[in-house]
Amino acid sequence: MPSRFDRAVAVTEESLSLAWIPAAATLLSGSQVARALAAEGGGGVTFPFPAGLPTLWTYVSLPSGPAGVGTGGPLSAALVVPLFLVGLLVTSALEAGFLGALNARIDGEPGAFADAVRRYTLRIVGVNVIRFGVVLVAIPFLILPPVGLLVVLALSYLVYGLPFAVVVADADLGTALDETVERAKAGGEYAEFGVAHLVAGAAGSFVLSGAVRTLGPVGVVFGTAVVAVPAVIVAAYGLLLFRDFRPSPRGRSHGGDFGSGSTGDAPSGRERTERAAVDEFVRDTPAEVDGSDDERGTDQ
Repeated sequence: MPSRFDRAVAVTEESLSLAWIPAAATLLSGSQVARALAAEGGGGVTFPFPAGLPTLWTYVSLPSGPAGVGTGGPLSAALVVPLFLVGLLVTSALEAGFLGALNARIDGEPGAFADAVRRYTLRIVGVNVIRFGVVLVAIPFLILPPVGLLVVLALSYLVYGLPFAVVVADADLGTALDETVERAKAGGEYAEFGVAHLVAGAAGSFVLSGAVRTLGPVGVVFGTAVVAVPAVIVAAYGLLLFRDFRPSPRGRSHGGDFGSGSTGDAPSGRERTERAAVDEFVRDTPAEVDGSDDERGTDQ
């Protein structure tokens, strides 16, 4: 049987048309592009866990500090929140369409990007808000940079599987979060994927960060092209991982068994059991009930 990585590569070969989405998400991140173009050489490294929509910025360490339009003054400050919300919505829609279409390709179905956008975007917005919350929680620990880095890594590890859990099980955000945290605490293949991606991503980050920060616009275009197809492989692997999972470590399954092919429209085990009990009760109702057949029909 092919390994999961081989399956992810095979899915990617059939889904190369989706590689435009990581590329578009990279170039639409105006603040990151501006920071990259403002960088004056140098290099860096980042330690990324898998993402539902990996982009060049997943693997590039950029100088900290504001870029683009300053935030001084009431007008600029008033623009920050709307621009952030628009960016959040656009990025989430791209991620939702990307993962939904790729998940359909795994089933051998044509990936309907627009349908996936409508179906998953709001939940992926929630996923990205949680990711943003991870950064906010880590801010107080940045006084001691090593501690802050460990906090970010620990929290990012706990939630990196969220977008995959949402799409594979068509789960609500709370159920997906519960499932992902349980997987993270159990370790196993969830931990193996996360650590392997972190190590490989850090190695790639060292090269990409230097290229992007040194070569300017050429570096951004080069990095965008280099990352586009591997981003599809990473997302496909994450989806396959959650599809291959069995019931959660606590012995229960959240949102259906991953990879079982069940859908949200199918009746749950509890519903089937209750329906069978009702049918059995009807069949076993004694025929010798007082009154005529007509009276029984009226009573029913």
